[in-house]
Amino acid sequence: MRHRIRLRLLAAGLGALLIMIMYGLMSCSDSTKPGTETGTLRLILVDAPTQLQAVDKLEVVFDKVLVHRSSVGEASDGGWITVLSDTLPVEERTFDLLQLVNGVFVTLGEAELDAGHYTQIRIMLESATLVVDGVPQNLVIPSGYQTGIKLVGNFTVKPDVITEITVDFDVAQSLHENPPGSGRYILRPTIRLVQTVLSGTISGIVTPTGIGAVIYALDPVAGDTVTTTLADSITGGYMLRALLAGVYDVRAEAAGYQDSTRTGISVTAGANTPDVNFELVPSDD
Repeated sequence: MRHRIRLRLLAAGLGALLIMIMYGLMSCSDSTKPGTETGTLRLILVDAPTQLQAVDKLEVVFDKVLVHRSSVGEASDGGWITVLSDTLPVEERTFDLLQLVNGVFVTLGEAELDAGHYTQIRIMLESATLVVDGVPQNLVIPSGYQTGIKLVGNFTVKPDVITEITVDFDVAQSLHENPPGSGRYILRPTIRLVQTVLSGTISGIVTPTGIGAVIYALDPVAGDTVTTTLADSITGGYMLRALLAGVYDVRAEAAGYQDSTRTGISVTAGANTPDVNFELVPSDD
C-alpha cells in the first residue's frame, strides 16, 4: 500500500513539474517573441543625362542590391538584406540609364525590413553595355563586378509605411572617355541617395523647345551642381528630382543661347515647386 501511495505522489509530483516546465517555456517564449516593427523599403532609380556626344545607350544589368545597418560592413560579412535579388530574371534587373530622366524612374528593388536606422547600400553589377553612335563600346567598371558599389548614406525605415530612397545614378558625372577620343570608356558610378520623404522637385518649361537645353540645380552657397536634367525636346518641360528641402539656384543652358539663372528657388519635402520657367535668347557669338 505504501508503495502505491509513493508511486501516486511521485506521479503527481512529476505531473506538476511537467506543468511548471511547460508554463515556464511558454512564458519564456512569450517574453522573447520578436516584437520588432517592420516597414517597406523601396529603391527608386533615376538618372541625370550624359552630355557625351552620340551616346545612344548605357544599359546596366544589376546582379543584386543589398542594405546593411553598419557603414563598415563588407560584402562578405553577414547582416546584409537583399532588396534586389540575383534570382530574378535578367530582364527585370536590366535598366537603360539614359531613359531615366525628366521624371521617368523605375523601381530598383523593394523589401520588408525591420524598422530602424540603416547606413549602407551595396550595388553589385553583373554587366553593362555602352553604345556610342550606334556602335557598342568597351566599358570598364572598376570594382563594380567584384566588390560592388558601396554607398554609405543614412536613412530610416519607418514602421508600417513605405520608405522610398531615390538612387540618383548621375551618368554625366560617371561616364568618361579616357583619354578623349580613344574609344576607351570608364564608368565610375557617381550615385546620390536621397530619402524621398525628405526631398522635393523643381519643374518648369524652357523655350524655345528642341534646342537641347540643360537645366542645373545649384547649391547657392558653394555654386556646386546638385543635379541636372534635360528639357523635353518637344514640350520644353523638365523636372529636377530628389532635391533635399532647401533653397537652390536653377540655371538653364543651351549651345548658341545665353545662360539664364533663377535664384532663391525653395524646395519643400514631398512637394513640387512648379513654374520655374526659362526663355533663352540667342547669344551674340
